[in-house]
Amino acid sequence: MPGRLVVGGMGAVVVASVGLVGALYAAGSEPQNAGGIGGPSEFWSWLLPLLRLIATLATVGCAGALLAAVVVLRIEGGSLGVQGRRAVRDASNAALIWAICAFASSIVTAALLLNTPMRLLGLRIDDALGVPEVKALLITGILVLALSIGIRRVQTSSAAGLGVLVAIAALVPTAVTTYPRNESYVVLAGAALVVHVIAATTWVGGLAGLVRYGRASRSGLPIVLERYGQVAIVSAVAVALSGLISGAGRLAAKGGGWDSVLDELTGDAYGALLLAKLVAFVLLVVLAAVHRTTATGDLLDSTHAFWRVVGVELLVMALTLGLAVALSQTA
Repeated sequence: MPGRLVVGGMGAVVVASVGLVGALYAAGSEPQNAGGIGGPSEFWSWLLPLLRLIATLATVGCAGALLAAVVVLRIEGGSLGVQGRRAVRDASNAALIWAICAFASSIVTAALLLNTPMRLLGLRIDDALGVPEVKALLITGILVLALSIGIRRVQTSSAAGLGVLVAIAALVPTAVTTYPRNESYVVLAGAALVVHVIAATTWVGGLAGLVRYGRASRSGLPIVLERYGQVAIVSAVAVALSGLISGAGRLAAKGGGWDSVLDELTGDAYGALLLAKLVAFVLLVVLAAVHRTTATGDLLDSTHAFWRVVGVELLVMALTLGLAVALSQTA
């Protein structure tokens, strides 16, 4: 059903974008022309979170395709089947988009943090390369570009598995630079955020991969569902625990200690977005339970209740990704 897949994908992009913009305005964190006279314009301030959102969606697409090739669609003998090779090509394309967004974000981030007009940024290359956030984005871009090229024509699940490790490594640099301070709760929040990003990407990407590749075989679909279910349970638990730790650490950092977490949660825009993400997570868990109970009958029928529940689940996930990008902007 390629037409429905395209429509569903576009719908997810729209939902994520609306969630991002709405959350930024609701939290009072919408981009401003902070540079003043002689600095980058408001356009660049808005472009950065949009680039982050596109990069996040591409990351999910890349991870989901690789996870499908290595885990969900694996076959005996270690070679990739038709759907596995298709998934690897899709992962390569998504990684290329991810890399482009990372490089573009590094340029925009440098201009904003150095308060330098884009046309003059070339004069401050040394300063830009000294900014931790810029270096992290460049490292990510280089890793992901290498990933895109390296996995393009792989034929075995073990080679695709190496791609999974590179993708995980590419998620780390930007996560560890989110919280640059050295207080114990900030370090804890940063470490938990790394786990949170990896687990969330695996969960969301795995479901997207299931929808795109899992319906190719009537006899194999139940096995694919069982494999994804195992990955989803582990990922969901990791998302919940790491999200709580990371959020609590960030709130402690904003309030100056662990005893201020509740006050920050109820009285700060960051806390409000955290609560919104928590509601979305609970809804996702409920939807996951529902779609497991509807996984009976002819699952290749596109009108089956199972696929409608999965479609709603993906849209909620897209909304959650938009909230996550807004949260990073608010933080």
